Amino acid sequence: MTAPAAHPSAGRRRDTAGPDRAAPLLEVHGIAKSYGSGDTARHVLGGVHFEVHDREFVTVVGPSGAGKTTLLRCLAGLLAPDSGEVRLAGATVHAPPEGLALVFQDYSRSLLPWMSVLDNVQLPLRRRGSSAAERRAAAREALSAVGLAEAGRLYPWQMSGGMQQRAAIARALACTPRVLVMDEPFASVDAQTRADLEDLTLRLQRERGMTVVLVTHDMDEAVYLADRVVVLSGAPTSVSEIVPVGLGTDREQVATKLLPAFAELRAHVLGLVRRPAPAE
Repeated sequence: MTAPAAHPSAGRRRDTAGPDRAAPLLEVHGIAKSYGSGDTARHVLGGVHFEVHDREFVTVVGPSGAGKTTLLRCLAGLLAPDSGEVRLAGATVHAPPEGLALVFQDYSRSLLPWMSVLDNVQLPLRRRGSSAAERRAAAREALSAVGLAEAGRLYPWQMSGGMQQRAAIARALACTPRVLVMDEPFASVDAQTRADLEDLTLRLQRERGMTVVLVTHDMDEAVYLADRVVVLSGAPTSVSEIVPVGLGTDREQVATKLLPAFAELRAHVLGLVRRPAPAE
């Protein structure tokens, strides 16, 4: 099956085509990763290749056990691949790089419960050597950006799950990242909160000119958010297909998802994810 054509009224969120396009910001070249050794080794990533351009929103999907989180940790410099490399702005990633921030799925573990929300948000800024006043100002600005301007004095356990994940996003924003990497960030909240957080992420990405790579298991989310969807195969994982999404600049939870193009794209991506692995 070929990727469905975009809706006639749809336009790309950014111009991402053409021979004169700038060099990619994030490059994933042949990433392979196994756990264990010898006959008991579990081969998770089997050579993953794709690129992400500046200010692009890319979602990553794949079947259960495809190693999506492993791939993301390699992108963020938290896990060394067995072979291949990740490059950010031309430099090989060996450790968490400046300019990249990570948002995890489990906000209850990523926020420290004994610290106020304001202190949680400014915590990563301490290693930058900025003054206490500068850290507080950056944290307050980030909390305001996610709609938590009045929540700085609260503790994580005093907030709903959606508010906690907003605080986790604010902590990432306080670092002024060029690239935001998100690991199934909305999987643990209810459907309405999830929709709100998706729209928040789209708005922040637009306003701040960030590049976003988001791993998800939700096909609707993958298509709704993305400029392109990277579809992974089953383990040992490679890229099955990269699906361009042409659903326009301004997306809306109801209207966008009612477009025939949205339904076609969702079905195409789901079909790729559910496609049986080729027989050996």
